[in-house]
Amino acid sequence: MIRKLLIMLPLSFLMIVPSLAQEADSSVVIGKNRMVYKGRIYKQNAPYLSFGYGAGYGFESQQVEQNMTISYQHFIKGVGLRVGYHSSSDTKIWWRSWQKLNDLFIGVGHRWETNKFNLAAFAGPTYAYGTYIAWNEQRQKDWAYPFNTLGGLAEVQLTYRIMYDLGVGLSLYGSVNRYYSATGAQIHLFFSTAFVSNYL
Repeated sequence: MIRKLLIMLPLSFLMIVPSLAQEADSSVVIGKNRMVYKGRIYKQNAPYLSFGYGAGYGFESQQVEQNMTISYQHFIKGVGLRVGYHSSSDTKIWWRSWQKLNDLFIGVGHRWETNKFNLAAFAGPTYAYGTYIAWNEQRQKDWAYPFNTLGGLAEVQLTYRIMYDLGVGLSLYGSVNRYYSATGAQIHLFFSTAFVSNYL
């Protein structure tokens, strides 16, 4: 039941967003990377934090897994730089498991933003570590094998901005390395550093 719920939550977001999206309110650009929107001054293309939790598929475990990502996105002249942590496991992420992937990642990407939506795509290398369970021929039973290796992670984020600097969205990702690969979807929270001041 919990696994079905974890799969249905990200999919239900796709149906909810169109009903939330209304005609975008207008904004006025008042200077380099500054605009006025709903009586407040915001930085355009501002950095943001995101926290996501969801469900996916572990190719080694061949089952539905839970996953989590915490990341910081910074933008310089239209190019996005991203750092963060990702994890996928056959049980709750904060519990110990012998079937668990951890990724420390960096990435580059790009974003497309409006007053109501933020769309971003990133990809880059990871330092992957954890353990996976596989058959041990010598012991004639499943065995936990530790690993640490280089890998890659790609993610696409679509965010509905409840306020210009606060939102909720859907993320789709894939993490690949030679020992433990996973793909999945997450509901994420979006916290931007765009707010500058109230417009007088």
